[in-house]
Amino acid sequence: MESEKNQDQDQDQLDYKTLLANAKQALKVEYHKSAALASQLQAIKTQLEQVQAENKTLRESAYEDVIKHFEARTQAAEALALKTDVRQKFLEANGCKDDQSFDTLWDSIKNKIQIQDGEVRIVAQNGTPKFTLTGSMMTLRDFIQSLKQDPISGKFFLN
Repeated sequence: MESEKNQDQDQDQLDYKTLLANAKQALKVEYHKSAALASQLQAIKTQLEQVQAENKTLRESAYEDVIKHFEARTQAAEALALKTDVRQKFLEANGCKDDQSFDTLWDSIKNKIQIQDGEVRIVAQNGTPKFTLTGSMMTLRDFIQSLKQDPISGKFFLN
């Protein structure tokens, strides 16, 4: 009976060793599969990053010309709107002698008027905003009144 017991134990131990060896082998196979998948995933991520970078470059270069075109058109439209607005303010301030006089005056003052964030701002030659004597930012109307009182630019007005 004891020899049977020993045989069973030996068989159990053999089965255990076989199972352990098989489990180790299965783990190795799974580890290699996992490592291969991790490597493939990293390669795919690298490819994705490259494609995204290429797409970004293509998008920027393709749209860059379009964006520049529309920015130029927007700036031209803003400049024309500003010139028209200034001309209107001149007319309200007693008028300009004629269109040629206005154009001459415009050429001399257009660098003192800027559009920033959709707002008209009067600026000094160094680009800083101009203020009135009361400390508020100079409006277009204030600026035109100051031009009217200036001895050089005043000659462009009717009175």
